[in-house]
Amino acid sequence: MRCVRASSLVKSSPSSGWRTSQLGWAWAHARPYRGRIAILAGLSLSEIALRMAAPFAMMVVVDHALGGKAPSGRLARVFAGVGLPATGRTLLVTFVVAGLAMQLAHQLVVMLHNRRSVVIGQSMIRDLRERLFAHVQAATLRHHVATPTGDAVNRLEADTRCVEHIVLRGMFSLVFSVLTLIAMLSVLVAIEPRIAVLALAIVPPLFGWLRFHGRRVGPRADRARRADSHLSSRLFETLASIRLIKSHAREDHELQRFSRAADDSARAWIGIGRAGAVFGVVNGWLTAIGSSAILLVGGMSVLDRGMTLGTLLLALTYVGYVYGPLSAIANTSNELLNSFAGARRVRAAFEVAPECTERPGAIDGCRLRGDVEVSSVAFAYKPGVPVLEDVSFRARPGQLVAIVGPSGAGKSTLAGLVVRFHDVQAGAIRIDGRPIQDYRVRALRRQIALVLQDSVIMSGSVRDNLRYGRPDATDAEIEAAARAAHAHDFIMEMPDGYDTVLEEVGGTLSGGQRQRLSIARAFLKDAPILILDEPTAVLDTLAESQVVDAIEHLSEKRTTLVIAHRLSTVRRADHILVMDRGRIVGSGTHEQLHATNVMYRQLAAQLSVPEARTMAR
Repeated sequence: MRCVRASSLVKSSPSSGWRTSQLGWAWAHARPYRGRIAILAGLSLSEIALRMAAPFAMMVVVDHALGGKAPSGRLARVFAGVGLPATGRTLLVTFVVAGLAMQLAHQLVVMLHNRRSVVIGQSMIRDLRERLFAHVQAATLRHHVATPTGDAVNRLEADTRCVEHIVLRGMFSLVFSVLTLIAMLSVLVAIEPRIAVLALAIVPPLFGWLRFHGRRVGPRADRARRADSHLSSRLFETLASIRLIKSHAREDHELQRFSRAADDSARAWIGIGRAGAVFGVVNGWLTAIGSSAILLVGGMSVLDRGMTLGTLLLALTYVGYVYGPLSAIANTSNELLNSFAGARRVRAAFEVAPECTERPGAIDGCRLRGDVEVSSVAFAYKPGVPVLEDVSFRARPGQLVAIVGPSGAGKSTLAGLVVRFHDVQAGAIRIDGRPIQDYRVRALRRQIALVLQDSVIMSGSVRDNLRYGRPDATDAEIEAAARAAHAHDFIMEMPDGYDTVLEEVGGTLSGGQRQRLSIARAFLKDAPILILDEPTAVLDTLAESQVVDAIEHLSEKRTTLVIAHRLSTVRRADHILVMDRGRIVGSGTHEQLHATNVMYRQLAAQLSVPEARTMAR
């Protein structure tokens, strides 16, 4: 069983039917909200109905209340039925009040529509972000190393908004605009067919222009999204490396690099903005030409007594209601092009395969003994470039096995295989006699405590950091773990003790303090297998002595694998493995290897140099 290789996010490309593909993908994410969207649709239909009815009040006021034309037909029958005189003043008051009531009702419906739309949109964005975050967490470590942090954050924060833009501001808005267009055009045809034909005359050039604009803006939107992603990556890299930057006085250099990235992003969006401005101007010209032609034809009809002034004003109002949806359809299509660019980036992130597949029937397992057996293991990150070859050893419960070797020998990769950060490509790793693929990945990792060279401190209190691997730990258990790791004393010197809130990545703590907190976290996890990846490499002698004492205590009755860069750690090992170029070239105790293995003698001399220099000081 092996991990599925993650595809590159940057190189993924949309399919030929990308528009339909993005719409279908977005709608699939919106399906849980179909009921709420149906209510939104009902509110939209109410908006259309109220908008359709309101202009008729104006026509009655102009033609009958102010123009003196006697009511006829249905209007006369309504007034006769309620016993009201159809006089100018009565008509004026009645239809002004009726028009006002419809406008107020329309605004109320719009408010309800907007409020519900915001809730649905943000809920869809939240759900998409949660799914994408879970998927990103499941990606391989190799993928995380190769993908800039800023790019991943940009996809999670900015690009995930695409689902709301496509579904509500895109598809829903387009459907609503088309329905409005049909309704208003139907009324306009009933009022004056000639004006309806003139209103539709701008449709072919409008959508021809939309098609031309879409071909130009799509690639620009992709470039702008990539530029934003690069800008975020530059920002994250700079802030993460601020100590290095300040120590080398390279602030001006980094400012120039950031400015270039910011300039690329600005230029990309300026290009889209300019194209959008031209798009809007042309839309405005087309609607202005259509409105002017309608006003000219309608005005001539009024002068020739073929149409009343009220009817012309009513027709012009509905022409505006026709051109409004037409412009909305064009503008929404333009916005969709930008949203599709974000959707492509989100979908590319979902295409990255999770780190390891689990066998059918994989078990959670109970408490393991911790008997680790590595048999003829081989592994390569890239085909044809082996990192490990024919590696075999066994570590039994209660044993401390040290792994030493030059940089690039494959020590950390071997430790990562035991934790299933990757899967072996040949051979097998067994724990308690079972291949590790027989265990569920998370169940396996709950049985392993990992202490790294660069201890990771999360934002939050000291207490929260210590119980990170065991959320149900009691306060007494937390304190016991801290005492065992020689961390209790310095914790109690903090302003709020165990409730002290630590800064990001533990910036106010020394290296030794961070490492002892990490070891206390491993104590609290109480896992049967302990892996230490160069836990004392960056510590001074005093800090190292405290950490080594804590490690000795922690490794009791556990299977311990330690990648060591200090001779003090190696000497305490029950068994030592010497690695070089992905192979084990020696194994035994310190005394045995020192007597028989040339490479180990050289490594031992190098491992002892830092200690000797420190002791000399």
